[in-house]
Amino acid sequence: MTEVVSEQPSGLRTPAHVMSGSVRAQIRFMSSLAFGFPGAHALNAVLSIVFILGQTLIFSRVLDARAFAQAIAASAICLYLLPINQSVARANFVLLRGRLVREESIGDLPEAAAAFQASQAFSLIGVVVAPILIGAADSYEYIWLALFLVSGTYSNIWYTEIQMAMLATGRAMQFELFTLVRRLLSFFLLAYLFLLRDILWFSVLASALAVGFHIYFLRIVGRDSQFFKWPRSLTWAATSAHLGRLWTSLQATFAEWLTLNAPYAVFMAHFGIGPGLVALDAAMKLVRIVVSVTRNLCEIVLPRVSHAVFRGQGSSARLEVVSVLALGLSGAGVVAAAAFFFQSLTFGFLLGPNNTVPVGAGAPIAVAVLSSVIFACAGHLLGHVGQNAAIRVFMCVAIVAMAISSALIVFRTLPVNGALWTFAVALTIISGTGLLFLLQMLRDGPGHLPDRRRLDRTV
Repeated sequence: MTEVVSEQPSGLRTPAHVMSGSVRAQIRFMSSLAFGFPGAHALNAVLSIVFILGQTLIFSRVLDARAFAQAIAASAICLYLLPINQSVARANFVLLRGRLVREESIGDLPEAAAAFQASQAFSLIGVVVAPILIGAADSYEYIWLALFLVSGTYSNIWYTEIQMAMLATGRAMQFELFTLVRRLLSFFLLAYLFLLRDILWFSVLASALAVGFHIYFLRIVGRDSQFFKWPRSLTWAATSAHLGRLWTSLQATFAEWLTLNAPYAVFMAHFGIGPGLVALDAAMKLVRIVVSVTRNLCEIVLPRVSHAVFRGQGSSARLEVVSVLALGLSGAGVVAAAAFFFQSLTFGFLLGPNNTVPVGAGAPIAVAVLSSVIFACAGHLLGHVGQNAAIRVFMCVAIVAMAISSALIVFRTLPVNGALWTFAVALTIISGTGLLFLLQMLRDGPGHLPDRRRLDRTV
């Protein structure tokens, strides 16, 4: 039987055409996710995690005990310098993104360039001084440690300050493509170290790779912008305003640093360097993996969220934030379930013969893992887009919660499981506070940046 299709007014599609157009739109959308910025960013994040694990495995098998300990110390110094880069990255993101949203152009922003150059100078000071603090015994050790620190500190700058500036100014895909090439080349350097076992030349090549990509990329970007060049025409009004942004960014960074790093000092003070510290480190390894994944998801939606919030249309970005939380909690749920239901198997795999995680520790660790998704999402988005008052309160809550939990652990002489529960509860409280401010940020209302006239006076 032949179907009769009635004539339709001109310009209207038949259901088949509508369905076909819908399918094509879905295909284009999925292609943009897989081959656009989200897919590229996710791929680089996975490669970064694999590189870190591979570097740890190769270093432990290639370096002797002294060199391995020195490499760990150098990596730790890079981590402790990272909050400075994160603070500059957040402050510059707010300035650049706000200017682009409000003015639809960047223009010359010497205060952003000044913060970027100051950050580089501070990193170079660390490169010169740190090998001495680590205990370099001769020129050979000093040189390879200094060059290893160059690769680490310039990686900090690359993945924080440069990345956030590219996100702020709509050049995210350009950055991801450069990062992909840079990361693939770094895998060849790891293979070189594994085959030839020469830490000096590995450090030479690693530092050359980091600095070479740094300089070349800044030259490419510098063809049509000034915010990475030497600052000129810098006024006191602009400097003062940006120092305020840097101070707010430092507060946001401090809240994250305190929450994720203070427990180590507390556990060492109470339990010493032993099974208690090993149990905490095992828990924090899972927490940091979840935090890293959640942050990368946040970076994918950050351009959209920041544009909506700075326009005073925060509610239009709720779907993106909910998607980040849903995806993050889905992945964290698997990790939390492994810690809770398969505690012995999970930590036996992670720690091997050094597994000292006590029975029953899986429950507080699972709570901490789930809470860390909300903590990472709220902290990252608030730090880049939130109001100054919300960031200050978030920091204060983190200080109070960690102070109380630390006092309970130390002065009530809690066992390991009790100490882990205390940390998990503190993290949950901090995360809940961040979630409340995040929901408040996603309401429609005046943008979080000054109005146009005040903006002109400060930038």
